[in-house]
Amino acid sequence: MFRLLCALLALPFFCSCYIVPQDARPEIALDAAVASQFNFRGMTNVDAPVLQTEGAIDLPTKLETGFISVKTFVNWDLENDTGDAWFPDGHAGEPSQIDVSAAYSETYRGVDFSSGIISYALQNGDDFVKAPDGERGETKEIFVSAARETVWQLVPSLRVHYDFDEVEGWYFNLGVSRDFPINEEFLVDSRISLGYADDDQADWLYGLEDGGLADLQFRAGLLYFMDLNTTITLGLNYSTIVDDDISDWFDVIDIDPDTFWADLGVTWAY
Repeated sequence: MFRLLCALLALPFFCSCYIVPQDARPEIALDAAVASQFNFRGMTNVDAPVLQTEGAIDLPTKLETGFISVKTFVNWDLENDTGDAWFPDGHAGEPSQIDVSAAYSETYRGVDFSSGIISYALQNGDDFVKAPDGERGETKEIFVSAARETVWQLVPSLRVHYDFDEVEGWYFNLGVSRDFPINEEFLVDSRISLGYADDDQADWLYGLEDGGLADLQFRAGLLYFMDLNTTITLGLNYSTIVDDDISDWFDVIDIDPDTFWADLGVTWAY
């Protein structure tokens, strides 16, 4: 059943390869940001400064609103001490997580749809001292998402992830975002989202096989469009674990379920 679901979700991506215009020009974006913490779905992976880099290539298709995207994200630990966090110590200057994703996106009747696959590679997976089984490695998810602008420029969205590899579990995320343009050079973006993890996802993400409402997150960012190709972003973030059992478990493993962090980054798009 799930293998069939994987194939159906991947079908649009592979079919789109046959409808890419011959003269299609890819769009390339490179992003580098320094963050005070690396937080993933409410879990503090690194409670210390990190460098996060990302490269993305978008390739248009013959459909006016369709495009293929391939992305690579790398989190680099900047200190050996990861703090009260999930990831192990001792890897300053090294990547601690590498994500590679491929997706097909299209807008239909005002709704932005996307589907694809993500590979999460934890580089030091044999040394997770706070995980009950002592390790975390590489795993893969397929996902679908939908978003649409509604009243007052609010954009509700829904993302559904299924891990078909190590976890074999579901993660859902419901969010609302809104942009506030200030002038031609500055824009404020904001987002609030709520996640839900089933038992298997909760076990992988947090070390407790007890699913429920997971991470409630807020973000506010200030974007400065320096020129046509360069954008500087300052972000402030807050995350809390909603489910009481998961939150109590964070206390057991000595990780704060309520965290703030900031990030400062620059994006070059061509």
